[in-house]
Amino acid sequence: MLSGGGGGLRELPEQDADLALTALTETFACLAAGGDDAAAYFYGWLFTTNPELRDLFPPAMDTQRDRFFVALTTIVQGMTRSAEMAAYVAQLGVDHRKYLVRPAMYPPVGNALIATLRAFAGPAFTPQAERAWMSAFESVARLMINAAEEASARTPAYWTAQVVAHEKRSHRIAVLTVETSQPLPYQAGQHVTVQTERWPRVWRPYSVACRPREDGLLRFHVKAVPGGWVSTALVDHTRVGDTIVVGPAAGSMSLGLASKRDLICVAGGTGLAPLKAIAEEVAFAEAAARSRRHVLLFCGARREAELYDMKDLWQLAESYPWLRVYPVISADRGYRGMRGDVGQVAARYLPNAECEAYVAGPAAMVRHTITVLTKVGQPIERIHFDDALLAPPPTGASGT
Repeated sequence: MLSGGGGGLRELPEQDADLALTALTETFACLAAGGDDAAAYFYGWLFTTNPELRDLFPPAMDTQRDRFFVALTTIVQGMTRSAEMAAYVAQLGVDHRKYLVRPAMYPPVGNALIATLRAFAGPAFTPQAERAWMSAFESVARLMINAAEEASARTPAYWTAQVVAHEKRSHRIAVLTVETSQPLPYQAGQHVTVQTERWPRVWRPYSVACRPREDGLLRFHVKAVPGGWVSTALVDHTRVGDTIVVGPAAGSMSLGLASKRDLICVAGGTGLAPLKAIAEEVAFAEAAARSRRHVLLFCGARREAELYDMKDLWQLAESYPWLRVYPVISADRGYRGMRGDVGQVAARYLPNAECEAYVAGPAAMVRHTITVLTKVGQPIERIHFDDALLAPPPTGASGT
């Protein structure tokens, strides 16, 4: 279970810890059953008792409510996986720096959570359950605060970045290249959050679409989605010279997970971004090492016109002959290349029994591809994806 040092559930006797965990999971089930009503109650209580906190949050709270309860679900479900959850909570603390969260703000959030549990768990929210929640929340808060303080000594809370290139690849997709005010550390495969001048305090995650470059430039593949505040602003209302704000890198999907094995990468839509970064990293690293690591990259789209980055991919494949790029179209019967579901197509071409798989794209596509790959014998521990962009992740998957 989580422990922040100096207290927490982990330090309870084993029997008491088991009882506390049972109380946490049972009362959280009541909270989860409340759905949007519980989320609205939580934020209503928080802002009524602490109105000064409202300005830290975006104007529309729907996405924020979802993210809060996804994080809470992840923490409760992972309480028995100490190291994994400690890393997850620490990353939350680092990421919350960009919201200008201070240590004094944690107690009001804890009070709002207790009030919401009391309202929605009813008789199940016993004194024992309340003590368990207070202990767990204090541990989580300590981990987040400590991680934020440690990160503040190394990096800023966020980076200001200027757009140096903006290419419309279709009416809905743009490729943006930005230059940050100072170097932003990240690994190929990770994502960052982005805020635009058009929508202050509204952050959305985007994978970096290139390996860490010597010039420090970052590239993003952005698809404008209906009702998407940030995506529409980036695609339709952003120009060269504009400024955006970028949060710290997050996500555990990286090339290092694969050791020296061959790769099969399956991308749906702009899920190509992190997989292209990983392919670039392989090409760069293997060229320097004079080795031959094979990479199969399957790019899925509904129609050929939606394959927005093929020119760059063919150039990358020319520079690194052991990269094979396979466009796959699902809805155009006249297409003469590979057709069908990109995950199912890719599953027929596993390079060898020891390969590593990377999957990125829409959440439903990622989950389906994971299922297909496991059915043809790919071990789940060698299928990697960014679970921070899935809500919730598939049961039993690695989430990397």
